[in-house]
Formats: sequence, C-alpha cells, structure tokens
Amino acid sequence: MNNLVKFLKSSGIYFVGNVLTKMVSFFLLPLYTTYIPTEQSGYFDLSYSYISILIPIIFLEIWSAIMRFTFDYIKGEDRYKPLFNGLLIFAASLAIYIAAAFLLGAIVQIDYLIYIFFYGLFTALQTCYSYIVRTFGYNVIFAVSGIVGSIVNSVSNIIMILVFDMTITSLYLAAILGLFVQVVIMECKMQLLRHLSIKQFDKDMIKQMVVFSLPLSLNTACFWFLSSYNRVGVSNILGLEANGIYSAAAKFTYVIGLVSNCFSMAWQELVYSLGNEKENKSRLYTVASNYYIKFLMYGLLLLIPVVQVVFPWFIKNDYQAAFSLIPLYLLATVANIYSTFLGNIFGAEKKTSIIFTSTLVAAVVNVGLFHALVGSMGIQAANIALFFGFLVNIIMRLLLLKKSIPISLDYKMIVVTMILFGAAFGVYMTNNTLVNILAFLVFAAITLFAFRDLIKQLLTKIKNRRSQA
Repeated sequence: MNNLVKFLKSSGIYFVGNVLTKMVSFFLLPLYTTYIPTEQSGYFDLSYSYISILIPIIFLEIWSAIMRFTFDYIKGEDRYKPLFNGLLIFAASLAIYIAAAFLLGAIVQIDYLIYIFFYGLFTALQTCYSYIVRTFGYNVIFAVSGIVGSIVNSVSNIIMILVFDMTITSLYLAAILGLFVQVVIMECKMQLLRHLSIKQFDKDMIKQMVVFSLPLSLNTACFWFLSSYNRVGVSNILGLEANGIYSAAAKFTYVIGLVSNCFSMAWQELVYSLGNEKENKSRLYTVASNYYIKFLMYGLLLLIPVVQVVFPWFIKNDYQAAFSLIPLYLLATVANIYSTFLGNIFGAEKKTSIIFTSTLVAAVVNVGLFHALVGSMGIQAANIALFFGFLVNIIMRLLLLKKSIPISLDYKMIVVTMILFGAAFGVYMTNNTLVNILAFLVFAAITLFAFRDLIKQLLTKIKNRRSQA
C-alpha cells in the first residue's frame, strides 16, 4: 500500500508539471506553423534528433546510474557518494563533448552550430539535474522547474518571433533559456555542490556505474535508430519540408505523452527503489503492466476524435498534410511508452544489457521497414516502421522478462482495444467533425465500462471516507 501511495503521489506531482509544461508548448503550434517555414522547422527538428542521440551516448546515460545506485544507500550523506562519482563521469564526458564540438566545427560547415552546441549542453545539464532532484525526493521542484522553464521558453519564442521577426534562431534561443532556468531552479533548491567532497571518490563504484550505464548509452544509439532515425530518413529522401510536416504531426503525441510520462517517471523511481527486494514482484509487474497498457489504449481511443476536431485550430498554412499522419504516430508513441515502461523493470534489476539487445533488434526492424515502404507510402512509412519496431521491442522484453519474473498480460483486452483503434482511425479519416464527436462519446462510454471495477472501488473509498468524517 505504501508503494502504491508513493507511486500515485509522484504521478500526481508529475502530472501537474507535465500538463502545464506540455500544454503551454502545444498551444504555440499556431504560432510556429504560421511564422516558421516548414524547411526551418524541419531543420530544427532534425538537429534535435541528433542531440537526442549524441547527448546520452557521450554522457553515458550516467543520470540513470546515479538514480539506481543512490537507491542502494539509506543514510543521508552516504547517498551523495554515487552522486559524486557519477558527476565525475559526467565531467569527463563534458570535456569530450566540448572537444568534439570544436573539432566538428573546424572540419564541417554546420548551420547554427553554436546554437546546437549550447542546446545540447543545457539538455545534458537539465537531464542530469532532473534525475538527481527526483532521486532525492524533490519531485515538486522538478515539476515547478519544468513549468517555469516551459513558460520562459514560450514567452521568449513569442517575443522573438512576433517582435524581432526571428524564426529558427528563436527556437534554439528560447529552448536554451528554458533549460537554463530549470537548471538554476533545481540547483538553488538542491544546493548540489555543497554536498560534494573528494572523500566520496570510489574507483570501484565508478567502474560499476560505467558497466551499468554503458549498455544504456549503447541502447540510446539503437533507440535513436528506432525512434528518431525516421526523421533523418524523411529529411534525406523526401526533403526538409516533409520533415517539418512530420514534426508538426509529432506535436500531437505530446498530448498522450502528457499523462504517460508522469506515470513513467514515478514507475522508474518505484522499481529502482525496489530493485533489491525479492517478494511480490511478479504480482506488482503484472498488475502494473495490464493497467498501464489499458490506460494508454483507452486514452488513445479518446484522443483520436479530439485531434480531428481541434486540428484546424492548431495547424496552419503548409502543414495540413500532417492530418493523416497523426493516428498512426500516436499508436507508435503508445508502443514506445510501453516499451520504456518495461525497460525500467530491467533497469531496476540491473539487467541493462537486455534493454540494449531488444532495442538493437527493434531498430533494425524499424530502419529496414522504413526504407522498404518510404518509396510507396511516403511519410506514413515512418509511422508504420516505428510501430512495428516498438512492437518487436515489446515482445522481446516480455519474453525475456517472463524467464525471471512471471507476468501475465490481458491479451484479450489488447486485441479488443486494437480493433477499436482501427474503428477510431477509420472515423478520423472521414474528417467529419460531427461523426468524430459522436465517436468520442461512444468511446467515452466504452472506457467507463472498461474501468467500471476501478471506478466502483474509488467511489466506495470516497463514500467510506465521508461516512467516517
């Protein structure tokens, strides 16, 4: 029960932070799609794709090791030992990052390199600080820093685009400012540097953390080929304009990531904290896995008709072709989220090599399918390849997980929701607003029926509390 309360409390905090953070960014879509050309939007999205692979690889995904190893310690000051040794690895990686940037700038002409450099730098710092404050229980500060950083990002973009007529440079500068503000807020609360001492140096721990993190960083490389390579493929084969359209469709995945991301972070903390326990894991993983995929799929069914209704309000000018891409992109995102959910279990068990292996196979599937289909299906090939890549990833992780920890999935529920997704997709493509509103009402009723037991339990608890008051 304590674990459940902890999980729900963390999820609630992250939900508030994610709602305000993502929604502020989402509501700026009309601004971006009106004033920023598709080619420039595509270039910014492409540079983000490269940052998303380079940063975790160069920095060895060390923030995950800091979180996992810190949960092995109970005493207050002892918990800073993994932090100190992890940050030594981070500092070494930072030196490599700076040297690589100077070398790359000297031999290759890259547009906006200085902006991309600082964007990557503050991405690494913000990611590391985010894991640290969450590890030490400062979840509220994490959420607040995200909200403030998002507001700074958005306001800066509005001013730079509307007042100073900036386009792509505003995207970089605003993102850098937002990340910088987040780091400052977290450091002010955590006062991290005060707790670090050379006495905490442990060569063996550094080796253990590298062994833990190296498969995760390699996994990131494979994960990039699984989740972000398609953006590069679309840019190279179909052009930057096509990638700009694809990136506009991706913005709608923020909505489903809104709720799932907060659960994912809370789940990561929970399973990492339980990493050394042996009892009741099978039941915990089974219940959590079934509820998680159920929430994701029914949330997807409710979201699809909503997207059809709001699409004309948010997408302008040359980005209209994004309409047909969104449902399959959302489905692929659901598969991505669930595979990450399973990956956190292996991280808790310190079996990070399994995460790498499953992602490697899935990445090969994604890249192969994309190139096989892009000639005939255009941008949509990216979504189809992405979904099947993550599906392979999920299947492999479930099979490997069952070898050590038996879990039982509700396959009937999965089949039913996939059939309903097909129906929702068909209704969406009619582009008829009235029909989609009716579909939303039908799916809402089905969702209430599917969660009737959980709703009944919640109502009973509320009633009991009121009677005791």
